[in-house]
Amino acid sequence: MTTIQVTIDGDKELASKLRSFAGSSLDLTNSMGGIGLYLTNFFSGEVFASRGQVFGKPWPALNPNYAAFKAREFPGRPPLIRTGLMQRSFKHKSTSLTTSLWNEAAYFDNHNEGWGVPERVMMQIDEQRELRIVKYIVSDLTTQMDNAGLI
Repeated sequence: MTTIQVTIDGDKELASKLRSFAGSSLDLTNSMGGIGLYLTNFFSGEVFASRGQVFGKPWPALNPNYAAFKAREFPGRPPLIRTGLMQRSFKHKSTSLTTSLWNEAAYFDNHNEGWGVPERVMMQIDEQRELRIVKYIVSDLTTQMDNAGLI
């Protein structure tokens, strides 16, 4: 666990407000919920639409025999979208300080990790997602500091 230490000097009233704010329980419920929703929508949307290209890891082509079978049985559906279950199964749960994300499809990890099938990455926090996550948290903290009369 990381420890953050804040040293406050200067204006006594401002210093007192900052000490009070820093000493209170940190509640990032709004940003954690926003992050969870953003990422579940991103993973189920843009990642599938780009077939992994958004991460710079395009999904490998289907086996030619399976591709022919899939074209006959499920015309017009791209790789990994036969029933749409995996794409609809991204979930999140948020608390005041955490966001957990997962996919409820039983076979999800096989595809995401390449266990027994070609790897097709669907969940990954890349630099662009990391920057978006930081923006959610900064916005939440800024709003709380503004409400506390600190900015």
